[in-house]
Amino acid sequence: MNVPPQVLVIDDDRDMRWALRTILESIGFTVAEANAGPAGLEIAARGQPAAVLLDMKIPGLGGHEVLTHLRARHPALPIIVITGYGTIQGAVSTIRAGAFDYMIKPFDNDEVISTVRRAIAQHRPGSDQANGSLKETITEMMGCGTAIQNLVTQIEAVVNTDYSVVVGGETGTGKEIVAQALHRYGPRKAQPFVVLDCGTVSEALVASELFGHERGAYTDAHERRRGRLEVAASGGTMFMDEIGNLCGAGQRALLRALEERVIYRIGGTTPIPLDTRLIAATNEILVDDDEAGAFRPDLFYRLSEFIIVAPPLRQRPEDIEFLARRFLRQTQRVHETSAREYTTDALDLLHSYSWPGNVRQLRNVVRRVSLMAPSEITAAHIKECMPQRSNRAAGTGSYRPVASSTPLRNLVEHRVQQLERGAILDALTHAGGNKTMAARRLGINYKTFRLKLKAIEQTASVGPGNVGL
Repeated sequence: MNVPPQVLVIDDDRDMRWALRTILESIGFTVAEANAGPAGLEIAARGQPAAVLLDMKIPGLGGHEVLTHLRARHPALPIIVITGYGTIQGAVSTIRAGAFDYMIKPFDNDEVISTVRRAIAQHRPGSDQANGSLKETITEMMGCGTAIQNLVTQIEAVVNTDYSVVVGGETGTGKEIVAQALHRYGPRKAQPFVVLDCGTVSEALVASELFGHERGAYTDAHERRRGRLEVAASGGTMFMDEIGNLCGAGQRALLRALEERVIYRIGGTTPIPLDTRLIAATNEILVDDDEAGAFRPDLFYRLSEFIIVAPPLRQRPEDIEFLARRFLRQTQRVHETSAREYTTDALDLLHSYSWPGNVRQLRNVVRRVSLMAPSEITAAHIKECMPQRSNRAAGTGSYRPVASSTPLRNLVEHRVQQLERGAILDALTHAGGNKTMAARRLGINYKTFRLKLKAIEQTASVGPGNVGL
């Protein structure tokens, strides 16, 4: 009998512990809770958690001290630190102290699930291989149609090499699944798989994030910290997601590191050999001969020794029914609901939709409909859980009246929110789900677009992630 992985949550906030437990138990993990550092250390020593979620702002024995103790006693245990916006730099320093990753409050369910799953995969290297071959793993997760078989062929061609790989494709197509497969089935599987989301790193922090720093290198650099590249430098894999959003300074620094195969911490003079495989993901065309872009062509050519493209769901409709049934079984198993099946008209509707959010959007629609449908799932149930054009275009023509007693300021704010929501979602649709291109269409920066999109996702009736991913 397989024992589900246990995640240890160390946080003095009872509501936060409850929220994290609810999220993690919903996907089959067990959760142990501690409201203080010493209690968390005792649980870690007594049990065998597969990962730890550690709040950095706990009273008494603080987060940094708990992290130090955990790293000393359980060096292979992945620790995910939780921080607020005001302490991002402190969270980055914990990465260099050996934390697996960090999450910034407020975070969404998908972020928690994705980060914890990656952490547990690192803690148990080789677990996927024990369950099947690369081909079996990819087809079980993504489908078995012709497009996915071609994708498997591409992965198999390069998996046992040290080639740098660019994984292209729209948002929600499974680019990180491809990157993880390249690592877990390759010769570096026993070493760290380090992830950097380039869309979340500011220009001011990019050098420190990549290379780390020496004590005293700049204000608040109170101790030596390792960068992400150094964590992966001794035979690991560095996965750089949304590489197209890496700033110019970061591109120059990364290119030099790849050319010299040596990195230096900020303020340091000791060379650190770089034995790292680079995998980069992008949802946009990085280099276009007909258009001068912001991404350096020389860096692109250095990264793209091999290119893999994850196909969008609309180009592989033969996988839709397989995925819909898989997500339905998963949801029913987690929530212990009675078995349900799709009617023919429901499957026809799933096949007829274009899925701009790709597989992740399909999953979220299925998760919601599985809770709403009383018995069999019909086309009517599917329609209720799908984004409707009238809703997505809200603010471009339709106006939902509000109570006449509502203050004028609130009426204006409500109308502005409708207009903004419609403009953002329309831009995302026209950009094929590409957030960077959508932001450019609207004339706003990428970070602002992401924040606004996240706010929309959190209030959307179709669930987080369904409007663009």
